[in-house]
Amino acid sequence: MSSPPRSSPLAPKRQRGRDRVEAILAAAATVFGEKSYEAATMTEIAARSSTAIGSLYRFFPTKDVLAAAVLERYGVRLLRALDGLIDCDPPLSPTDAAEGLLDIIQRLRSERSVILSLIDRGIILPNGIGTLRTMLIGRMSQLLSRLGGSPGSHDERAVMLLHLVKAIFALPQDHSVPRPAQDKEAIAVLQLYLEHAIAFRL
Repeated sequence: MSSPPRSSPLAPKRQRGRDRVEAILAAAATVFGEKSYEAATMTEIAARSSTAIGSLYRFFPTKDVLAAAVLERYGVRLLRALDGLIDCDPPLSPTDAAEGLLDIIQRLRSERSVILSLIDRGIILPNGIGTLRTMLIGRMSQLLSRLGGSPGSHDERAVMLLHLVKAIFALPQDHSVPRPAQDKEAIAVLQLYLEHAIAFRL
């Protein structure tokens, strides 16, 4: 009698295995974006990542497990990018922070549409989407503190900043509007809110 498939990915122990997993996850995000989750096949993802199909199934026993790993990879990349802004020494100015947030948005924008489609389909992170949202709010609060915000809770301002970032993420890429002009407006909106948020006094 065969055992049921694992519900979690196999964590590689060697660098070669970690590199292979990264290639699989990158290929999966691309194929999910091009063909949708439903139309994507494990065979194509294996081919795109130059991975033997048996090796793919060894790391990711089902397509749901692979999709959840793609979600987790995105969350880790987003949190690490925000940590890079928070940890700048000396702390960034509101203008620099706004430009840094826009840079993160631009680097992850194409992948975000794939992530949202997976969430809409019901794919969930091992620790839940709510946990990621909580961590993102925490990072926004830390960023406000590093920019010189007043002591105490930043939760309400951190939530608003997160929603501003999400709104800019979701802006349609209207090619009739020059990209530099759109970016300039996005930076201005973020900068204005950051300046307001760190001047806030309880």
